[in-house]
Amino acid sequence: MASHPPRPFRGSGPLRALFGLLMISALAGVLVAGMALPFVGTAGLAAKSASDHFEDIPDDLKTPDLPQRSQILAADGSVMATFWGDFGNRVIVPFSAISPNVWQALVATEDSRFFSHGGIDIKGTLRAFVSDLGGSNQGGSSISQQYVKNVLVLEAGNDKAKYADATGDSMARKVRELKYAIAVEQKFSKTEILERYLNLVPFAENVSGIETAADRWFGVHAGQLTVPQAATLIGMLKNPVAYDPAKHPLAATDRRNTVLDRMADPTVHYITPEQAAAFKAQPLGLKLQPQHSGCIYAPGSTAFFCEYIEQEILNDPIYGKTTADRAAFFNRGGLTIKTTMDPKMEAAAQKSINDNVLPTDIPGAAIAMIQPGTGQIKAMAQSRNMGTGEGQTYLNLAADPSHGGGNGYQAGSTFKSFVAMAALEKGMTPEFVQDLPYQVDETQSKFSTCDTPAGFTQDPKWKPTDETQQEAGPQTMTSALWNSVNNYFVKMEEQTGICEPARLAAAAGLTIDSDNGVGKRLQQIGSFTLGTNQVTPIAMANAYATFAARGMYCKPTAISAITDTSGKQYPVATPDCHQTIDPSLTDQLTGMLQGVVDKGTAASIRTFYSGPAAGKTGTNDSRLMTWFDGYTPNLAAAVWVGVVSPKPNDKGLVNVKIHGQYYDKVCGGCLAAPIWGQAMNGALAGTTPPGFSVPELPGDIPPPTQPTPPPGQPTPPPGQANGGQNGGANGGTGGFIGGFIGGQ
Repeated sequence: MASHPPRPFRGSGPLRALFGLLMISALAGVLVAGMALPFVGTAGLAAKSASDHFEDIPDDLKTPDLPQRSQILAADGSVMATFWGDFGNRVIVPFSAISPNVWQALVATEDSRFFSHGGIDIKGTLRAFVSDLGGSNQGGSSISQQYVKNVLVLEAGNDKAKYADATGDSMARKVRELKYAIAVEQKFSKTEILERYLNLVPFAENVSGIETAADRWFGVHAGQLTVPQAATLIGMLKNPVAYDPAKHPLAATDRRNTVLDRMADPTVHYITPEQAAAFKAQPLGLKLQPQHSGCIYAPGSTAFFCEYIEQEILNDPIYGKTTADRAAFFNRGGLTIKTTMDPKMEAAAQKSINDNVLPTDIPGAAIAMIQPGTGQIKAMAQSRNMGTGEGQTYLNLAADPSHGGGNGYQAGSTFKSFVAMAALEKGMTPEFVQDLPYQVDETQSKFSTCDTPAGFTQDPKWKPTDETQQEAGPQTMTSALWNSVNNYFVKMEEQTGICEPARLAAAAGLTIDSDNGVGKRLQQIGSFTLGTNQVTPIAMANAYATFAARGMYCKPTAISAITDTSGKQYPVATPDCHQTIDPSLTDQLTGMLQGVVDKGTAASIRTFYSGPAAGKTGTNDSRLMTWFDGYTPNLAAAVWVGVVSPKPNDKGLVNVKIHGQYYDKVCGGCLAAPIWGQAMNGALAGTTPPGFSVPELPGDIPPPTQPTPPPGQPTPPPGQANGGQNGGANGGTGGFIGGFIGGQ
């Protein structure tokens, strides 16, 4: 037998009949009092009490803003991801965008006298009340009453007490609904009520509103729903779970047919009996569309860009004083968040990673692209997608901890650029020559830092070496950059000090554990130039974007606009750009770094990309990771390939297969640089990048001693591998960091 909710009175025979007559009289008094304008008293005490409550109807009935799903968009307006909260998988549409089949099915089924009553169907309500007294639970609420109930449920949210009050079977709740139903009818037109109702009502599977329901079950807009489709969805409203057509097709079909019969009823006559019979003979015809909420459903690496956006909002005080306030803003729904991501560049970055490193390979790989002069992050991609399966991760390999990433990775010889600029700042020229042996003894060397201007004595165990014997001998600053000669820049640190290179690196936004230049300052140790500091690909891409912008540093940004459904615009981080490095230094550096691509350790780039380019390779001493950081005049990118979570004594990337190719020693020029070249070629396809405005270099700079081999070949060129097996940091650092000094 069907069960019924508890009722306030149960008796039998004459007592129940007497009670029913009293309640009917009271309810009739309430209805009459409620519909009188202005409100008047009646003879009955119950009716008088109820009419007092009706006089409490507010002048401006509160109608909540409906939560909607939010979207994160790429720079071109394409959807990157959609998300919603407990009540927000909804897209609000105007009445004109809803098929008449929908509201006709609703009126025929739920409230056939909707267009003739004033908010309360007295006949239907009294009929339902009498039937309820007889033991049969029969609905009699008007559409306006149902709208009010759904509003109260929505406002209750996750508050159990308020939810129980909004859905309970009490006289107080029924009277409140009647009261507000009248107010709704006074405030809104019939079509406005239908529009609000159809945008509000919940369906199954956390789907709310007719537009989202139409998409979920039939893959169409609300305005495209046919009669049987509309009947199916309206039929769900009686019990969304029991009549879910995807899970209970037989029950849903029976319920749909009931709705069709009511639409054909002579009292409404929206369709003919013949049409109803034809529609009832049709299958449900479902075309289920996935309804995915959250960044994890964004394709490929865009999931990590999406998460970066989410963390930007949760971290930025302009969206709320506390984390809870910012989370409430993000989860409020109805937001359109436009990002700086360029889909073309993102696709090119992803393809270059996928073509060179597999998700299940030992190393991971990541790339970040940033526009010089704006700080806009245009792309970030990595070899491992978001998830917990094989070859997946939730770690953003390009970002810092505050954006879903890790602590960064040792930068290798990409830091030689800062020592070179410090030398230029002290008056040395690109032709400055040093004649050094293959291995240098730093026992008596002094390295000054910002904290120790008099210098400190290096750990006697540290005897840095070049990659090959051929790199020993005279080198200019330019050729040393082309060949990535370790000892040239180690000895140069004695003349520049470490404070000045560290200051220039900080001016380019480099700190520890931060993409935004707000982390701990870089360690100033003897192996600074060899890249022992841990930094992220986003931070390195932005540092080299600063070179491309001729010393103009811009804080990385990923959000360009936030609006809600009303068109209100919310604040976004304003461009934070300022000159931090003398343009003459970056111009001279660019002149030298162009040769790294054209004639030096990154010559493999020219297999893929022929436009203007400058940059620097890097590989840490233990070959756990390798880099290429480079730029064109209008786009900078950093590529990292390495062991994702290195541990002390880990085996480096030697004698390893990556994407099916064998590498005896992984290096910047044979892996990271080709990835950069391929990505840049795709990102800038169809454009003509401007040339660099830099001074010309002398024509007598010695070339590298050996050419760079094609990608994937086993033997790296001079200057492309580690910085010497005896590498280490200064005394006092020791341990893990000291064991992984930078190389090329």
